[in-house]
Amino acid sequence: MSQSIECRLLAEGVPGAEGPLTDNGGRLWFVAPTAGEVRFLDETGAQTVLANTGGVPAGLHRNASGEIWIADMRRGIVRLADDHSIHPEVFEFAGAPIRGCNDLCFDHAGNLYFTAPAGSSAMKPVGEVFCRLASGEVRRMAEGFAFCNGIAVSADGLRVYVAETFTRSIHVFELDAPGAVVRRSVFAVLPGSHPTGPDGMDFDAAGNLISTNYGEGTLDVFAPDGSLARRIFLPFKKVSNLHFRAAGSSELIVTEQETNTLRSLDYGAAGQAQPGWV
Repeated sequence: MSQSIECRLLAEGVPGAEGPLTDNGGRLWFVAPTAGEVRFLDETGAQTVLANTGGVPAGLHRNASGEIWIADMRRGIVRLADDHSIHPEVFEFAGAPIRGCNDLCFDHAGNLYFTAPAGSSAMKPVGEVFCRLASGEVRRMAEGFAFCNGIAVSADGLRVYVAETFTRSIHVFELDAPGAVVRRSVFAVLPGSHPTGPDGMDFDAAGNLISTNYGEGTLDVFAPDGSLARRIFLPFKKVSNLHFRAAGSSELIVTEQETNTLRSLDYGAAGQAQPGWV
């Protein structure tokens, strides 16, 4: 099924708009990567700069305690403290610096999954995927990606999905323990003939995976078996990321880099429960 859905403008003037994130009350955070900023949108629509990471923040996620963690393309994984100070969390693996990080997600047990694509491309597939266990141990799950980008974890924590932008592919990792891969396969390939593809991703409550299709201007929805179930056409091509407003809400927040805005739309179904949501 294909459809066009009206989008409501939430914020504009966000250079490189990315990383939408909400809490239980539906309050909205996001990043302006090219400005190095984490921003907050209040109920009047005014933007407040909460922090500058000193790098290129590209993704946000909350753990079950409500802390905001940040994937940064220069600094790796950092954490935003309550006083809005920035604290490095993951910046090396096996004694070597981790290449810049793009997106991240927590499971409900506190394990953090993240992509590290800096320096990778279609011609140089050196992107990596990692897991930081709740214990603090860091494991490399896979490497060799042509820009691994968005990442999402299933509700049961047994499958991790990774967007590979320059092949238009979404990979699925089946786990027998957090960060421990027993099987990897291509879950889906996004439609289109453009040179880019999946960016940010999230699940709805029925377990369908929603992927942005950067350059195509769609949200492509895949059933649990990987079949394309639905396409939502948006009024901009460079859709970068998405996040549901709150528990039980069908409002989907999307970011786009054609005019650098945050928008919202009615997806028609609720999103998968996030860590910390009630």
